[in-house]
Order: sequence, then C-alpha cells, then structure tokens
Amino acid sequence: MLDSVTDLERVQSVDAPFGVPRLMWCFWSEGDMGAVRSLSLSYLVKNVGVPVFLVTRKSFFRLEKPEFPIHPAFRWLSAVHQSDYVRTYLWHHYGGAWHDVKATEVSYFPLWDHFEDELVYFLGRPEVRGGAATLYDDSGRWMPDCWHDLVSVIAWIGRPNTPFSREMMERMHLFLDQNLDTLKANPARHPREKKAEGSNAILRAIKKAYFSVSKRSPGYPIPWTLFGNIFHPLNFKYKEHVRALLPSDRQKNAGIYHRN
Repeated sequence: MLDSVTDLERVQSVDAPFGVPRLMWCFWSEGDMGAVRSLSLSYLVKNVGVPVFLVTRKSFFRLEKPEFPIHPAFRWLSAVHQSDYVRTYLWHHYGGAWHDVKATEVSYFPLWDHFEDELVYFLGRPEVRGGAATLYDDSGRWMPDCWHDLVSVIAWIGRPNTPFSREMMERMHLFLDQNLDTLKANPARHPREKKAEGSNAILRAIKKAYFSVSKRSPGYPIPWTLFGNIFHPLNFKYKEHVRALLPSDRQKNAGIYHRN
C-alpha cells in the first residue's frame, strides 16, 4: 500500500513491534517522477511487504515535531540533500524503514523481529568495497578501509530515539548550522546540486563553465555524500548495535535502472 502523508493518524496507526513502526518511508521532492521512477516505486510498494509512505517537500512539514523544528536550511537544499535530511529526521523521531525510490523484489516484513533485542538499533545491507564515504572518522580511521564493518545508506530499518539516531541528528544540524549563511547566499538551483570540489586553476575553470551551462550554483556548500559523511563514522562507532541483515535483490534494483 502506498500512502501520502496527509495526517499523522495514518502514520501512527501502523503496527510497531518492539517500538519500531513497521512502515517504510520514501521521499520525492516535487514534480513528475517520470515513467521509470514510477515503475520503480510500484515494484517497491508491491514487494516490500509493509506500508510505504511517500513524503514530499511539503508534506514533510506535517511530520514536524514542535519541540524539534525542521532546520531552516532545508528550504535551500537540493532535492538530494533534502532527502538526506528527511531520512535523518524521520529515523530519529519516528523510526521505521527507509528506501530510496528504487525498485526491489524482496520483502522486509520479517525483519522487525530482530528488534526484539533492545540492543539492536539499526538493520542495513552490507556495504560493498568502494561504497563507504571517503573521509576519516574522529579517530582517524579511513572509512573506505572499514567497509566490511559498515552498512549501505540506500535502504535500512532504524529504531527511533537511540544514541545512534540522536547523534546522527545532532551532527546533521551542526553541519547545517555551520553552512547556513553560505547556503542562503548560494541555494541549490538543481535537484542534484553538490559542492564544487577541487582547488587548482584548471579544475576551477572547468567547473565554472560546467556550472554556468548547467545553471548550477558554484558556491553551494553541501558535499554530494552529506548523509554518508555523517552516517558512516557513526555506523562504525555504533557497529555493535547494527546488523547487516537486509536482503538484496538478485539484480540490483530488481534490474530496473531508476533514472529516466
């Protein structure tokens, strides 16, 4: 079943075994998904085995907790980074599953049984070599070298209000606080906007031309892997509370390339 977030009653009515709502969140910022994305979503809804709630940029505010306002930076983020923020907020404050708008042929329904163990905070898919965020954690560990201890950011199930989710939310807000003024001055102008990396003059010139042609914002301060940059170091920190148990499709995304 696919639901839009029209009110909290429908969200709050789902079963929540062991304190984790048996539902799945997805996000689509706005506009037409197109045929391929719509097909991907239909596969997800048909197969995943739990209610799927499609959150939009507007309906997200219906889920806002009065005591924990949505960060003011949200309005200036790209669609991709809005998705990063939405999944963090919903994980910490509501819990449940997350899946990008991509197809799957596997059911998640039985996985909630693992939360009977109160020490289990998070279920994910095993990360793959080359999939981890490319940065060091607070202890100087290079995350790509730790990939075998990590899970993927694409799909997961999270228990709400754990030390893991709380620190994820706090670090997300701290990062947005630090970049708020720059973001206001350089808001996203493209759904897949990202920070322009590189420092040498040739690379800067290439990027300047690229951004001009693409109507992107060269001063946009948010890196492409915003969620992963915060998540993977914390994933390693809380790895004793994370289980890599989510099933994978025999073909990636059920064999459906999700972009039109």
